[in-house]
Amino acid sequence: MRDPTFHPPAWSVGLLLAALFLALTPGTDFGTIDGEVAYWATAALVEEGSAAILLSGSSHIEWLIERGFVQTGWDGRWFIRYNLGQPLFAVPFYAAGRLAGGSGSPPTRLFVNMLPALAMAGTGALLYEWAARLWGVRAALWIIGLFALATPAAVYARLFFAEALIGFCLLLGFRLMSSSGSVGIALGGLAIGWAVLTREGAGAALPAAGLYLLLRGRTWQERLRSLGWWGIGLGIPLSILIWHNTYRFGSPLLHGYQGEGFTSSLLEGVPGLLISPGRGLLFYAPPVLLALPGAARLWPSDRRIVLAAAGLLAGYLALYGRWWAWDGGWAWGPRFLVPVIPFLLLISGGALDSPSGRRVALGLGGLGFLIELPGILTNHNAFHSWLFGDRGYPDIPRIWFQPEASPILGQWRFLLNGTDWVLALHRLEAQGIPSSVAWGVRIGILALFGLGLWGFTRGRAGARWQMIPSELEVGVPWGLLAGMIALNAIVAFGWIRALQQPFCGDPGRVCVGQRFEGQIELVAFSMQASVVQPGDRIGLTLWLRVLHPVTEPLSVYVHVLPDDESGHVQVFQEDHEHPAFWPLPRWTPGRLYSDFYALQVPDSVAPGIYRIKVGLYRRSPPGGRIPVEGSGEDGILLPVRITVVPP
Repeated sequence: MRDPTFHPPAWSVGLLLAALFLALTPGTDFGTIDGEVAYWATAALVEEGSAAILLSGSSHIEWLIERGFVQTGWDGRWFIRYNLGQPLFAVPFYAAGRLAGGSGSPPTRLFVNMLPALAMAGTGALLYEWAARLWGVRAALWIIGLFALATPAAVYARLFFAEALIGFCLLLGFRLMSSSGSVGIALGGLAIGWAVLTREGAGAALPAAGLYLLLRGRTWQERLRSLGWWGIGLGIPLSILIWHNTYRFGSPLLHGYQGEGFTSSLLEGVPGLLISPGRGLLFYAPPVLLALPGAARLWPSDRRIVLAAAGLLAGYLALYGRWWAWDGGWAWGPRFLVPVIPFLLLISGGALDSPSGRRVALGLGGLGFLIELPGILTNHNAFHSWLFGDRGYPDIPRIWFQPEASPILGQWRFLLNGTDWVLALHRLEAQGIPSSVAWGVRIGILALFGLGLWGFTRGRAGARWQMIPSELEVGVPWGLLAGMIALNAIVAFGWIRALQQPFCGDPGRVCVGQRFEGQIELVAFSMQASVVQPGDRIGLTLWLRVLHPVTEPLSVYVHVLPDDESGHVQVFQEDHEHPAFWPLPRWTPGRLYSDFYALQVPDSVAPGIYRIKVGLYRRSPPGGRIPVEGSGEDGILLPVRITVVPP
């Protein structure tokens, strides 16, 4: 470190962090419901070319619907609560897994689960590069070591929460804005906007980003021009967000958090996020305390970064301190504050100049490592299940002020008992990963480590990373402006189409409009294929709605019958005990619900023409089928025929 020419490049640090975080992979386990539904959205984007998801027979579907993780859109299709920032980023990872193992296979889950590890590694590389410019290489290496080993970074690198991607986008955005030229400012706006597209709560960073730009300019003309270019970049992901809301719910102002709000008191939420034993930032990331002396040292030379870090922290505390679930649910530490941690460490370099400061940093780092170790190695979901189930604690944010409920203590017990460990690199095959793919992943991680180590040990000062090549200064901002205009035109067109186009105007959707006893209506259906072979699946979607509150449990049957006079006995069928995975008595009257059926054609079915019959029946107590209004029939024959051809 005393060699003045020793300057490891940022890419080598990024590769070393990527190898570390990927080695901690839980494999195909996303570790969070948020990650599971984000994966569903990614799969829908790749497989169906749509943001609407097809619900499968998971045992947790009813629970997910009840808690709003999946919701019906304006046309009855199902969507996840969250925005598209994370699923869109995960598309190439899913595509790589699809090549390795096929659609929806364990390799697709494994590859998608690499996104947070690589995003957190990218955050570390950016943090190191920026810190080296501010404080020098030695302080930067201290900072990156504290970041990787003594904060929740490694935990959230293995969990498919959105925090890793949000943190990367925010740090990238501010770093780009710190470079000179309109292109850096515009791309910085794009990066910060993508954080908002990933979760609207990242909008808490917008005031700090605006302040950073205002302080950057020397004249008001320059400041306004910077804000304009920044707004162009920011407008692109925000346009996607508005389009997504319109596409899902028929209005740009509707979102996936309807019914949830800012009902907590700041007097509870802010202390909870900062100093509570179960969720406090100071408990889970002790090195951030170095930000105080570091900020004092940095203030005379670059107060913009100090104000940006302070503004970010204040914005996040003000927003999430009022959120009804400020604790972040079943998580590790202050989940919502994880994107702020790199900024606090960035300004802490001034505290590392002296030997005494480095001794303090070493002590805080060692304490932080001991705190993070159980979070890295054990399953936080198992701890929360034990705490709220076996121990009977109430699942409310206020519980985290009780030291005995802290995950730090609880998961250390799990670690010492050797239970609920999550590392999976050594057992990928047991998760359904083909051996060739599993060993390819292991060898790839070793290759990343080797290449990173080679670059790190041979790094020398001289070739500094240029954030924005000079040749891009002219074209990129205007290209972003054109892209934003085009996206907003698409948004406007989609909104007008959603308002004016009738439900039955969608290609492939056939409206039926028949009712069962005047209380439930089969509005429409669509079918993916009408010519099949034995062994194939027929994808059928029914759109239903209740006209009046339903007071009894009813189920839907779908029967496939021969298209002749003897067609009273089904050849094959599928019943849904709860149509749309949601008990009919709990349906909202007037709202459309889509119900997907994967009808398996038996191998024994003879070639020929078949019809589909749909009906309702009483399940408990058994009471027969519900007659169709007007005809009195016990079901509806859909106006479509299926042709089964020989294999």
